[in-house]
Amino acid sequence: MPPQRALPLAQAQDGLITRQQSLATGMTRDAVKYAIRPGGPWQRVLPGIYATFNGPLAPQHRRRAAVLHGGPDAAISGAWAAEMHGLAYGPPAGDTIDVLVSWDSARRTNGFVRVCRTTHPPEAQLWVDDDPTRGVPLHVLLDEAGHRPVPGVVPVVPAARAVVETVVRRGHLPADWRPECSRTDGCPGCWHHPGHHRDLALRNTRALLCEVVQRRRATLSALRDEVAAASRRGGALARLAMQDIEAGCRSAPECELRDLVRTSQFLPEPRWNQVLPGQRGIHPDACWERARLVVEVDSRSFHGFGDAPTRTEERRARYAALGWRVLPVSPARLRAEPGAVLREIEAAYLAGGS
Repeated sequence: MPPQRALPLAQAQDGLITRQQSLATGMTRDAVKYAIRPGGPWQRVLPGIYATFNGPLAPQHRRRAAVLHGGPDAAISGAWAAEMHGLAYGPPAGDTIDVLVSWDSARRTNGFVRVCRTTHPPEAQLWVDDDPTRGVPLHVLLDEAGHRPVPGVVPVVPAARAVVETVVRRGHLPADWRPECSRTDGCPGCWHHPGHHRDLALRNTRALLCEVVQRRRATLSALRDEVAAASRRGGALARLAMQDIEAGCRSAPECELRDLVRTSQFLPEPRWNQVLPGQRGIHPDACWERARLVVEVDSRSFHGFGDAPTRTEERRARYAALGWRVLPVSPARLRAEPGAVLREIEAAYLAGGS
């Protein structure tokens, strides 16, 4: 049987313990070897990391194992971190977990843990799993986690760093997140046009970076700093998306609308997601004050569910009462008929200006 100090430590670490920790609690090498034998009570998760139970690993076990493998200063990063921050528009987290470590760390990628090095590690945040914390005040839990391991609490990079780390590591992303085709035969007979991969990758990148600001998981300045520090090649799409976010766009369709407006011969840059001039509580997607014209991108994720249709109807009635013309545009039509959409916006702008 392992010493009495080993199991409490493992319980605090979601049932996991390292070889070094088990020896430090008084277990002998033979005892560790006996515990992880075939059919024994423990199982090997990664080199030098054991689960003190049998059966499959749940996500909390994989997160804990990744942090233990990365070392004392490691923090979960990439797609797993974006998901842990509650972001919905990132790529699927998948089986591999990225952990960010300092540049001089001796840790190496192994198993389902991918070690990512950085010369400017961020200050990690503590992520709290809901299940183990029921009935425990959050401030008490975080205070305890600052001094010792706590079940369900692991370090994670800040949200701004998470999304940038996700999009810049293109070699590990799904095909629809890469600006170049991943096939080596030139995609013979492929259904897409040459720019399809880049368009889709840019759309996904915009969606994720807009979401982290729109949902207030990160400040605009924090995201700006992380994008500026990204590598030149890997961060190219992130820098393009950042230009739209700086302009005020807060969704990928709004960014695409901005692309379209900028092709016009005479349309000026509209006000993006700013308060309606002279009003309070109304923030149109895009508006031209001179023409008293509002363009709203009717995305189903914001306008199509719950009480959103009612609120949209009420807001547009208020626009009309204030003398503003509203032109709704769906993302699907924006992509399928960009020329027709642009002509409609230009005509509405000229009519309003006259």
